[in-house]
Amino acid sequence: MTLADLKSFADLHPGLATLTVGILGSCVGSFLNVCIHRMPKGESVVTPGSHCACGQPIPFWLNLPLVGWLSLRGRARCCGAKISVRYPLVELITALLFVAAWTMLAGPKVAIAWVFLSLLILLAGCDLDEMTVPDAPNFALVGTGVILAMLVPSLFGESAHPVEAVNRFRALIDSLLGVAVGTALVWWIRTVGTVIAGQEAMGEADIILCAGVGAYCGWQGALFCLFGGSIIGVITALPSLVLSKIKGEAYSGVVPFVPSMAIAGAIWFFRGPELLMAWRNWGVS
Repeated sequence: MTLADLKSFADLHPGLATLTVGILGSCVGSFLNVCIHRMPKGESVVTPGSHCACGQPIPFWLNLPLVGWLSLRGRARCCGAKISVRYPLVELITALLFVAAWTMLAGPKVAIAWVFLSLLILLAGCDLDEMTVPDAPNFALVGTGVILAMLVPSLFGESAHPVEAVNRFRALIDSLLGVAVGTALVWWIRTVGTVIAGQEAMGEADIILCAGVGAYCGWQGALFCLFGGSIIGVITALPSLVLSKIKGEAYSGVVPFVPSMAIAGAIWFFRGPELLMAWRNWGVS
């Protein structure tokens, strides 16, 4: 079934189409869970099949997205071990973001959003789970962004020229500029921060992720990914910091930066032009 088929089906059955998209998103989320668990360990995401930590294979009917975890009440059937709540959360978040892209975006940008958001969820999940971000999906974020920019120049609003090759070239330049700005900006902040702090201020994964967001969202998206992600990171860490102050303890929490950058990148992808317009209007006023 193509995206056009889904759109035609949605015109006739909007509710059912949205449900179908949600189910598709939850299935993708189930696969992302496998990637999040295995990729940081260098394991194959294809073989072996899904299995419990005790080694027992998991039947497909117990591996259904969301349903499987709920039916098992969060515990493995074979050994009774607790199953992390991360599994249903990733499936639910992916399903909701797929539906959001389906309802808020139009045309091929919907399918592009599904690719972009899936990679962001994978990278954020790895950082939260293992404090490690695999190179493969991170570089895939950059590569797919550049390729999709050429294939769908309307992603960057490049559709005005009557010669399609010109639109594709302009979109490619927009994407590469986003990669360059994202890379250079984070690299300089990392370098200066490392010199001042005497220790590594940001990881290489942060540089690649910001470049990947730039590949999909342009240089403005790369900027928002870094600075918006910083604000989101502070907001995320604030409750733990306040709690530590109340208890009179030194704050020792480590907040992964990739999830915050991923959230900022997703926000810009959905509402970048509106945010840019709001910023310009605020500057004028």
